[in-house]
Amino acid sequence: RCHRTPTSPSLNQATPHKRNTCALRTPTNTAHHNVEMAEREEIPMWLPPGADYAHASDDDIVMFGSDLEAHFTIPERLADKNTALIEAVNDFHFAMLNDKDRNLFYREALREQVKEGDIVLEIGTGSGLLAMLAAKAGAKHVYAIEANHDMAALATHLIGVNQLSDKITVINKLSTQVKVGRDIPEKADVLVSEILGTLLLGESALQYVADARRRLLKPKAAIIPAAGCQYISLVQSADLKSITSVQGWDDLDLRGFNALQDTVSLVFTKQYGFRLSSAEHTTIVGKTPVVQVDFSKDGVGSLPLEQSIPLVAECDGTIDAVITYWDAYGEPAKRHVMSTDPAETLNNFPRDMQWGQAIQLVEDQEPKGPGPHPFHVHKGEALVLIVRTSEDGAVMQFALQRGESA
Repeated sequence: RCHRTPTSPSLNQATPHKRNTCALRTPTNTAHHNVEMAEREEIPMWLPPGADYAHASDDDIVMFGSDLEAHFTIPERLADKNTALIEAVNDFHFAMLNDKDRNLFYREALREQVKEGDIVLEIGTGSGLLAMLAAKAGAKHVYAIEANHDMAALATHLIGVNQLSDKITVINKLSTQVKVGRDIPEKADVLVSEILGTLLLGESALQYVADARRRLLKPKAAIIPAAGCQYISLVQSADLKSITSVQGWDDLDLRGFNALQDTVSLVFTKQYGFRLSSAEHTTIVGKTPVVQVDFSKDGVGSLPLEQSIPLVAECDGTIDAVITYWDAYGEPAKRHVMSTDPAETLNNFPRDMQWGQAIQLVEDQEPKGPGPHPFHVHKGEALVLIVRTSEDGAVMQFALQRGESA
């Protein structure tokens, strides 16, 4: 999983963790030089942290602890592991696995949609948990894809511990490399994946799912999650302002320092080091959909690169930030919902620590003179939110403008 902070292509190679800043986006990153990579039909725009194929050669892999001085110690169990993998696991995997509501969401969706005799394909198995839930739901066989060889071995071990080895095969590849007839015997009846970032599509789910749908699934295959919606709200928050701007101290005026305030990047709450659900904030524009995705048909290029969404201020105040969060739906009927809405994560600490929400600071660009200028609004005032999205939907940026007066 990756932390996807930046919104501009020049910044899009951030740190190799999951749910906050981005891992690796190709073609900037060189693919692993082997025959299989040359044969694959599609090069993913995003590679998961620790993926075996994210390096030009084995010499480029940084081993965990290799930057420590000689007199520091490291457990043997970690010394032969990829740094990006260890950082990702400790950054979000433990929180993810302990998000009980997430696990229930997948278990119930699988129980409803996996039929006896079904072949299930999973993208990004990690610990193997979802593959095991699919097997326990009645699948004839589960093919669990995992891009990191250490993680694939660990998943295989855990599957064996749970006595499901006869039902699950772990494939150590990227899903874009997997081929029917070579890696799996037939196309799958069900696809399950959890490749959602702090932004709904922050781990290029749109590209990976569309590729699997085109090559690896039967025509009417069930896809879990089936759909999702990216939402925004506009908020005022003294807590947020206290860590993103300054006015002064004592009798000293420090406002000029705000010239360096970043109102361009989408930054994740985990990077700021707080939970939005526990930070003081007032909602000025409530939950508004900005991107809706149907994983049964959408793919790269399906989303508008730029759109304008009309909004209305619900109260007087100052808009300090756009916040983003999402809902994912287990099936087309949307009975099972998994959400990162801060109202839904208030009592789910692990979810905020693995996903949380994203925040982009807002400034009013209409006034003349040195900025940034605060964006003051009155109740009922018309606003327009410009939403910019990368081709694969993984990166977003917002700009707030005033609408036309009635």
